Amino acid sequence: MNLQYAERAYRSTMVNTTESPLDLIIMLYEGAIEFLERAVDAVKMGNRAEKARLICRVISIVEELLKSLDHNVGGEVSTNLQSLYIYMLRELTHANVSDDLSRIQHIIELFKILLDAWRQIR
Repeated sequence: MNLQYAERAYRSTMVNTTESPLDLIIMLYEGAIEFLERAVDAVKMGNRAEKARLICRVISIVEELLKSLDHNVGGEVSTNLQSLYIYMLRELTHANVSDDLSRIQHIIELFKILLDAWRQIR
């Protein structure tokens, strides 16, 4: 069995059996961190194609997080998250074009802070 197929099947199963939307958000943050850490490694190895692929995956995650915001329920928290996600998209785009490791590391740290906060809510 192909490793990528197995990974997709595992992630699909995890998403489909997730107990709450909070669990899904945590999984998305964890995935974004993993992809960005791998993108850092790709930049260090000079693999621009892999770096771009990984950053594009994170951009897709952030876009999905943006779409999931419910301003009617989340109020100010949703508004603040929206601003942060838009900032992340801008920084990721710049990092992707310039191979700027400091920008990627900064976004990793933001995701880690958010992940910790959501885990505490859980």
